[in-house]
Amino acid sequence: MERLAASSAARAGATRSRAALAEETGLSFPALEQVLHFLEIAGFLRAGRGTSGGVRLARPAPRISLLQVVRAIDGTGLWGRCILGFEECSDEIPCPAHPAWKTTRAVLEAHLDGQSIADLARTLKRRRLTGGPPRPQFAIVPAARPSPGAVALDVTGDR
Repeated sequence: MERLAASSAARAGATRSRAALAEETGLSFPALEQVLHFLEIAGFLRAGRGTSGGVRLARPAPRISLLQVVRAIDGTGLWGRCILGFEECSDEIPCPAHPAWKTTRAVLEAHLDGQSIADLARTLKRRRLTGGPPRPQFAIVPAARPSPGAVALDVTGDR
């Protein structure tokens, strides 16, 4: 989806070949076909028929959230099951990780829902132009209550 969003940003309605997408993503052709099928069913893609058929976004990239894409491919997947793999895990019968995962899942869902594939394409374009992922920057900041040799690290970087 990111590759299609990048193409669409360069030229509205741009189509990409399945072969180019498979090569760029490192997916085998059968795996790519399965992903494209799910995304087309969800209404995010328009795909030409046959192996040479082009693929394009069915709607503008800013209107497709990362959460929508995850759900189109994985269904409820990670969202609906126990992170530790227990069959029975709920508020009534929680696993040891349930309270933390319930909170984390909600934060992750909100973040992915607030980010579009256009945002993802812009971020990755920025990273490619700068030569790869940004390196975290560490700054040594005095601790709130200095004790001998005490420092705190302030970590900043991309999102």
